[in-house]
Amino acid sequence: MNTHRLKTIGALSAAAMTVAVSITACGGPTSASNASCTPKHSGIQTVTPGKLTVGVIDIPPYSSYNSGNPTGVDISIVSKIAKDECLAVSFEQASYADAIQSIGGNSIDLAVGSIAVTATREKVVDFSASIYVESMGVTTRIGATTVAEVEKAGGKVGTVEGYNEIADLKKIFGDRLITYPSSVELKADFDNGRLVASFDAYGVSATEYKGVDGVTVALGTAKPDPRISALTRPPEDGFPLTKDNTSLKQALDDGITSQHQDGTIGKLLTGAGLTDALGNVSKTQYVSP
Repeated sequence: MNTHRLKTIGALSAAAMTVAVSITACGGPTSASNASCTPKHSGIQTVTPGKLTVGVIDIPPYSSYNSGNPTGVDISIVSKIAKDECLAVSFEQASYADAIQSIGGNSIDLAVGSIAVTATREKVVDFSASIYVESMGVTTRIGATTVAEVEKAGGKVGTVEGYNEIADLKKIFGDRLITYPSSVELKADFDNGRLVASFDAYGVSATEYKGVDGVTVALGTAKPDPRISALTRPPEDGFPLTKDNTSLKQALDDGITSQHQDGTIGKLLTGAGLTDALGNVSKTQYVSP
């Protein structure tokens, strides 16, 4: 869904946000990499030698700049890779509007924040190995967990303008479907009882309604409706990075693969209130049109 989240996330300019936070990747109090540290890969090229500059998009629970103290699933993954490669990390606030441009202009090395691998983006940047898949969430108070169950229940449903599921949802729900400029307005109408169901990004809804009694947030890809193409072939997310930077890409790919294999990514997802099923990426990376 993040190919269209410009309407969901406030477009904060990385250029206007001059504050960055540096974390020593291999121990020690300074922002420089530790000379006594042995990296898993040698010769990694970065915008600033010895430092990994990362743009952070605010999309909890995947990543949050958090006033200079970044948190989230993606932050944990990239921080572990940087530590293994003896790189200091500089986090800078970014948005979907400017992250790809900043990478393409060699202002930052990569960006985090549930960013789908798409053919359009690959014209400007490269992508790491896939980290997790995206999925629409089915949020209701009637216990429905699939689009078909919501369809039978009747009543109005809502989603966010621009989401790539919207054309298929319109075919199914017709004038029952209401579209909103962002997740904020969608949530408000659902909370006020105007909607029987909300179709938003699963990660967003699962975070918003974690621990809320009477609200069910189901993973749309768990029982995918064959009428919705984005559920039968969901986008995969990776870290966009500087084009043709094979040394950095290899380090990221190997680090992500290792964290898949040892269960780290699954644990990070469940720890964030999501399902580890999101970590079931394809063996050959799926590039969305």
